[in-house]
Parts: sequence; C-alpha cells; structure tokens
Amino acid sequence: MTVKLRQVGNSRTLTVPSGIKVTGKEYTVKNVGKTIVFTPVAKRKNIFATKDWKEYDYQKDIENDPALQPVKQVGREVID
Repeated sequence: MTVKLRQVGNSRTLTVPSGIKVTGKEYTVKNVGKTIVFTPVAKRKNIFATKDWKEYDYQKDIENDPALQPVKQVGREVID
C-alpha cells in the first residue's frame, strides 16, 4: 500500500487509506533510520475529576495536619 504526500498551505499531508485502522486524531512522528513511525498520542485522564476529589474537604485536612498548626514562640523570634 502506498500513500502520496500532498502540499496543504505551508504543510505537507499524508492521506491515510481507509484500509488502515485509525485509533485517534493526534499522532507523534519519529524517524527511525529510513522509516517513519506514527504513534497515537495517549490521552491522560484527569484524576481530580472524580466524585471523591470534588467532595474532598481540604480545610478539614489542613486543620488536622500537625505540621500546619500554629507554632508557639520559644524565644524572641517574631511570627507573623
């Protein structure tokens, strides 16, 4: 199977024949010697879009963390 390179504006385009299964809209392109390799870009899932993260109580977590509590003065230091 062969494809033709076409000029589209300032870019060059390869048309993918219908016999090739296309799995995405974005691909990375890499030259490996004389071979051109097209790899689909993997979409990343937003882990913070879940119900658990949307309902997470950040303020409660801050209040219960001992490292984030107010500090008592020991000497003459100034704490703002």
